[in-house]
Formats: sequence, structure tokens, C-alpha cells
Amino acid sequence: MMAETEGNSQCVVRQGNLIIPPTDKSDTELVRRSRSKAPPSKPAGWLAYIVLVLLTVISYSPIFLSSLAWSEYDQIERSPYQSMDSWTEAWALEMIRIEDPITLSSYFIEQKIPFELSDVHHAINLLLHITAAILLLKNLEALKLSAAFPVALIFALHPTALQTIFWSGYREEIIGLILILAALYFGIQNRNMRDFFMHTMICVIAYISHPATLVIPLLLGLCIFYKNGSSSFKDYNRLLPLLCLALFIGVWTQGGSTIVELEFGERLGISAQNFFFYLKQALFPFEKALFYPFYQSKGFSLGVQNSFLPILLLIPFYILIAMNLRKTWARGLLLGLTAYLLLIFYGISQVGIFIDGSLALEDHLQYVALPIIIAMFICSLDGITRIMGLRGIVLSRLVFSIFAAIQIFITASYAYSLSDRTQMWYNLSEQWPNAWLPKYALIEIIEKSGKESDLLTNNETINMLENILDQQPERIELREKLIDIYRKEGQNSNALRQYKRILRSSEPNDEFLLEAAEFYDRQGLSWDAKNARDRIIQ
Repeated sequence: MMAETEGNSQCVVRQGNLIIPPTDKSDTELVRRSRSKAPPSKPAGWLAYIVLVLLTVISYSPIFLSSLAWSEYDQIERSPYQSMDSWTEAWALEMIRIEDPITLSSYFIEQKIPFELSDVHHAINLLLHITAAILLLKNLEALKLSAAFPVALIFALHPTALQTIFWSGYREEIIGLILILAALYFGIQNRNMRDFFMHTMICVIAYISHPATLVIPLLLGLCIFYKNGSSSFKDYNRLLPLLCLALFIGVWTQGGSTIVELEFGERLGISAQNFFFYLKQALFPFEKALFYPFYQSKGFSLGVQNSFLPILLLIPFYILIAMNLRKTWARGLLLGLTAYLLLIFYGISQVGIFIDGSLALEDHLQYVALPIIIAMFICSLDGITRIMGLRGIVLSRLVFSIFAAIQIFITASYAYSLSDRTQMWYNLSEQWPNAWLPKYALIEIIEKSGKESDLLTNNETINMLENILDQQPERIELREKLIDIYRKEGQNSNALRQYKRILRSSEPNDEFLLEAAEFYDRQGLSWDAKNARDRIIQ
């Protein structure tokens, strides 16, 4: 059967359902391009999930070499569970108002598991992190994003998540993200009443668990707009009761929260600094530490006058979105950018605290927002490369593989550095040169081990102890350690000064008085030796 094309004498031959293409060069080029077009994305299969889980476990596995569960040197109470008698106390109204009841209950449960507490703690956190990565993958597939698996994998392997998984007291961040992603998954699906019921119930639990979850209705509204491009009220009316509930619970819970007392201008400056720091850590996570010094003293502080700089930098993006709102990529950018701002607001509004109580920058405060910034970055790269067709797909997969390999190396190597408690405290003492507590912990850990450490020489230990005593002059036990090292190094004059300082400012035990008297005798200070022995008699 023959059919003549309009405006062209060339014929197209049909054979059943097949069309034999013409031989014209221009038409042939169109056919070639259509064939090279990138194929539609498919949901991840079981192999993808296995790869995701295995690579995540491999990357973080070195933390199981650490025996640290709750640091005995941390002066900051990261969780009140240690002062509770029962897990049921976590569900009292006053406790729900200020703490995450799910996280507190989990701390009690993990103590009943017959394994090393540190291993149990790290294993639970790692399993929760993997769960969050899987839920992220399911949500991105529900939004029909082609780079769903690379985004989930990059998030799962991200070095910035290490503090949240490793350090005690930060499990609520992982649980908060899980609840956000679970609520969004059922809200996006919205296939039947079961999905609506599950979404509602998860939202209620989420609201009392983590402050960042209060924006779930807004996030779901952005997802609906991205998928449908609709501004009809009927597409969003199911969000109203959840939004009202979020406002009610938000006022109730946040009214009972305690925050670090800072002036408004100082808090604005900290928020701006937090924003740029978290953005850097998310996209270029090469600087790794459990806690980062606050950079006010290094000239990094933006100051109050530049506190609104992040907002100003985002205005051009929103103008571009408004001009192209009907296009899918513009709605995707609106979804990613606004969702990131809604979730990162929780992190930048908080004040990070180091183990000794000083201001710090902490990775765990951006954990709930981390998947969004990763998704924006990866999906943008994927969209650009897919314009190139099949060659672009090959290129994107190569780039993502390199990203994943780099992340595995960074995460695993840093996790390994945390596995040795001596090395961990040494790193913290190097990263916090003006803080006394890491130095104190390092010296204590080395002393308890009963082994010579290649990390510190006697002279380095002396410098650390002198630095600590400048800040903590009342710590007599450190002066006694300093005396021992002085005597080993033959610094008798320095040892003599510390002996006199202790005898003058405290009431040492008889053993120390006898030791001091014998030292005075060897130095020819018979009168001082007699005074020390007289105090023993008294």
C-alpha cells in the first residue's frame, strides 16, 4: 500500500505496522536523531538496591572498630536519656515538647541488645541511614526523575553524614529525614485512602519528632506542582488540615525548646555563615572533622551587614523560574531550591556546640537538607548530559561513578581515622588548638592505655598540659601529671614550681606530701622538706 506525503512526491511504503523510512538525507538525519534520543528512565531493580546497601556498609564499616558510644569527656548533654529511668518517660507530654520520643526510646532499647553498646549504636544509625537513602530513591522515582539512583547513592556515601552516624546523640536527624521522606512518598503517590491515611499518621509522628518536619505540607505542595503544573485548589486542599496541625504542634513544641542565648544581630551573622559552610560541605566535602571551629577569629564571619547575602544571591534564580514556570525544568528548580531553603532553615538557625561548650559548626545540622542539594546538583548534570543522547548517558554514568568512588575513599578513610580513639582525640586537639578538653581527653586516653604513644612526645605532652592548666588552673591531677613528666625530662626547676603551687593552693594527700618531701631533700631544700613532712603529721 502506498501513501503520498504532502508537498513531496516521495512515497512511504507501509508493510503491516512497519514504515519503511525514506532515503532523503534530511529525513534520515531526523530518524537517526530520534533513535539516539535518551531512553526513558526505569525504576531501580533489586541489583541497584544491593549495590546501594553494600557500598554504604563498606564506606562506613570502619566506625565499628571504634569503642566510643557516649564520650565521657563531652561536657554537653546531647541527650537526656541517661538521666531517665524508663523509656516511657520519653512519651510524657513535657518530654515530647522538647525532645524526640522515638530517638530517646531507641536509646533504651539498644541497651537491651546483647552486643557491645558502641557497635549497636553505630549499626542502628547506619541501618537508619540506609533506610533514608532507599526512601529517597523511592521518592525520586515517584517524581520520575531519571537520576534517582545516582542521587540516592551519592547521598548514602556522602562524607558529611559521618558525624550524624558516628557521634552519639544525633540519631534524631536521621529519624527526622526518614519521616519526611516516608510522608512525602505516600503523599506523592496518593493512590487511595490508604496512602492518605499513612501520610497523615506519619506527619503527626514527624511533627513531634523533629522541627524540620513541620514543613512537610509545603514540600508536598511543591512536589504536586512539579508533577502536575496545576494551580487548581482541588489539587492542594488535602494539605490544609496537615498545615494547620503543623502550625499547632510547631507552636506547642518550639515554645518549650531551649536555645543558646545570642543577640539577634549575632544570630543573623551565624545563620549566614552556616548557610555558606553547609553549602560548601554538601558540594565539596573535602574538609572533614567531627566538629569545625567557628571561624569568627579567622575573618570568615560575614557580619550582620551581609547576613541577607544568601537571599540576595537566590533572587536571580527565582526570577528565571518565574519566567519559565510552565516548563518542567523550571518547576523542578523551584521544587529543589525552595525545598532546600525550607529544610536548611532549621540547620542554619541552630548554633552548633563543641564538646566543651564553645561555638562550633556541625555537619549533622544539615543532614535533613542534604538530599535536596545533592538532587539539584546531580539532576542538573544528568539533564545537561542527556541532551547529548546516548553518549551523554554514558558520560553521566562515568561522572557519577567517579563521584561515588571519591566519596567512598573520603568517607572510609575518615571513618577509619575515627576508629582509633587516640587518633580521634589527637585530630580534635589539632583542629581545636585553643580548646583544652580534647587535649585532656587525649592525655587521659594515652595514660589509660598503658602504652607509649607515637602521637605525642613528652615535650608535646608538657605543652598540652601547660595549655590546659592556663585555662583550667584548678585541676590538681593535671599538675601532678605535669610534675611526673618534668622529672622524667630532668626539668627539676619546673617540677619544683609545680610542687610549690600544689602545696600552696590545695590539701594534697599524704602520699603526695611524702613524694614532695623526698624531692625537696634531693634538691637540698631541707626546710621545705620538713614543712611537707609536718603536714603529714598534722
